[in-house]
Amino acid sequence: MTNEELLKVIQRAKEKEAISLYLNRKGLKRIPAEIGQLHKLKYLDLSDNQLTELPVQIGILANLTWLDLSNNRLVSLPSEIGQLSKIEWLHLVGNRLNVLPIEICRLAYLTELELLDNPLNSPPLEVAQKGIKFIRQYFAELEQGDQPLNEVKIILVGEGAAGKTSLVKQLLGEAFDKEEDTTHGINIRGWQPDNGGQQIKVNIWDFGGQEIMHATHQFFLSRRSLYVLVLDGRKDERAEYWLRHIESFGGDSPVLIVLNKHDANPSFDLNRPFLLGKYPIIKGFHRTSCATGQGVDRFRKVLHDELAKVEMIGIRWPQSWFQVKQRLEQMPKPYISCDEYATFCKEAGIAEDSSRETLVDFLHDLGVAVHFKDFELKHTHVLDPKWVTTAVYKIINAEQVAEKGGILHVNSLTEILQKQDKELYDFPASMHRYILDLMKQFELCYDLDRERVLIPQLLSVAEPSFSFDDKSVLRFAFLYEDFLPLSILPRFTVKRHKEIKAGLCWRTGVVLTDKDSGSEAVVRADYEKRRIDIWVNGPHRKEYLHFLWYSLREINASFEKLRVRERVPMPDDPQRTADYETLLKHATLGNDIYVPDGSDTVYSIKKLLGLVQPAREDELLNLVRKIDKQSASKESAAEIFNDLVVLKPGIFGITFNLNGLFKRILGREKRK
Repeated sequence: MTNEELLKVIQRAKEKEAISLYLNRKGLKRIPAEIGQLHKLKYLDLSDNQLTELPVQIGILANLTWLDLSNNRLVSLPSEIGQLSKIEWLHLVGNRLNVLPIEICRLAYLTELELLDNPLNSPPLEVAQKGIKFIRQYFAELEQGDQPLNEVKIILVGEGAAGKTSLVKQLLGEAFDKEEDTTHGINIRGWQPDNGGQQIKVNIWDFGGQEIMHATHQFFLSRRSLYVLVLDGRKDERAEYWLRHIESFGGDSPVLIVLNKHDANPSFDLNRPFLLGKYPIIKGFHRTSCATGQGVDRFRKVLHDELAKVEMIGIRWPQSWFQVKQRLEQMPKPYISCDEYATFCKEAGIAEDSSRETLVDFLHDLGVAVHFKDFELKHTHVLDPKWVTTAVYKIINAEQVAEKGGILHVNSLTEILQKQDKELYDFPASMHRYILDLMKQFELCYDLDRERVLIPQLLSVAEPSFSFDDKSVLRFAFLYEDFLPLSILPRFTVKRHKEIKAGLCWRTGVVLTDKDSGSEAVVRADYEKRRIDIWVNGPHRKEYLHFLWYSLREINASFEKLRVRERVPMPDDPQRTADYETLLKHATLGNDIYVPDGSDTVYSIKKLLGLVQPAREDELLNLVRKIDKQSASKESAAEIFNDLVVLKPGIFGITFNLNGLFKRILGREKRK
């Protein structure tokens, strides 16, 4: 729509004294001042255009109650937005807003404010997402004094012995040590580079690369950080494994890739155009040799430039937040109680629970105080992340646990966690239960009984012999396109540990029995093929398949950007599979013919979906009741069920929206 056409639309709306005007998806780049002439307007939709700013006359629309500005290119809002005294509904999703005007706090009737997908610094997105009440509290605290955070976290990841610690020492101007000790857990170093005359406080986190510790990364890999992936030029490195790993926990955080030990293998390189196209989070590739110093100075400069771009740097904090942060950093012990933290906040003038919760989330991202929101864990804030990882590392690597196939006797924790010479940390008996609860919360272990805990990552590699009737078995498969996280099957084993049949579990598989239905299942992971298979037999095998399917979906959903395809194996050739979503689309279009890639066999889509889709309403209702038993949510899956059962005839008769049910329940759990 041209500007002339827009002016004519506005003129007609003025003449008709219109109360609504819909200008969405018109390709608009600007809104003329004449918009302020529409004094009767209550509803204005300007979504899905190319607007970079709004005219100040927007504030004249005193009767406006509903304004949609979603999916534009707005970089700011005029302060006059605060004059929309009757506004109730304001959507700003998908813009480029960095700061909200403080005048937005004047909107007394505003109840729905949507701000997702904006690079907000003031208020921070964590505050803005909670609604206008929290935004008002944030601005009220800022008025007492504020300053930019100027602090950021750098996270180094990569295989063991790739040279991460040596690179950190080079960045800090320390000498190279060819006998550098292996990092166990995390090393955290401070760095204060200059940023245009102002120092940035940088916390450098150097993660150990041992595979068994990768599952513990979920404690600390956070958004709004700068990641450095260090690859060993002497080895065939798994660049995509680590990039997926970073995406899963760090979201869209930027990544610098370091091709280290260039002196040992000058020809080592990656398919850079391919990786850049696939992972836009990559901000550059850099060759270095810590032994010779080659490329380190250049990398340090690039790293310094990228630090200034990390969004955490520009966030402004109230002075009261800084007071609490400084007190926590000066604490002599590695953890404090929630009550102590609340006291610190109260003494600094932070009275609202919401502000305290927002602050502790920021402190978690910075690594100042590790905070877990689970009910059993939230009463303690860990101030030293190394204290946690050291404890978990000592437990997972304890000889007595390895010798017993992953079984940890709780009374042996006193010996395992005993402080050794040169160690910095004490682990008093009063904190042993907290450490175990933390490991359980992250599905690293589960109770066998009151005295014993099993750590699935330490189970035997060999699959035990067992009998399983596969004559009438139902099969389902999950194919992970690029990355099957090593923690998924152990977490699944922990989640379903009460159903393990006669202790039949190993490093890459588990046998389960459902006592409610009498069905049995075998679940196996093939890390080379990036595939997890579910086989189920028994009288109610389809219902149990659905439940295990949901359990794996729930774990998959906890990873950011994890690409997983759900597949239906062919009944006569399980290695050939059909994409479940594709089968559903074919069914919607009325197509009943499917031929797998590389096969001449024709299959009925109705029959393939019939293998895994609920056939009766009671099957689906039993599933949602089973899900409800393990959920802490107030909204029951059974209530959602009523919205999602589709009872309309199709080429297959009555259809049940199992896919929609899973998505709704998982969305509910994520919000919770």
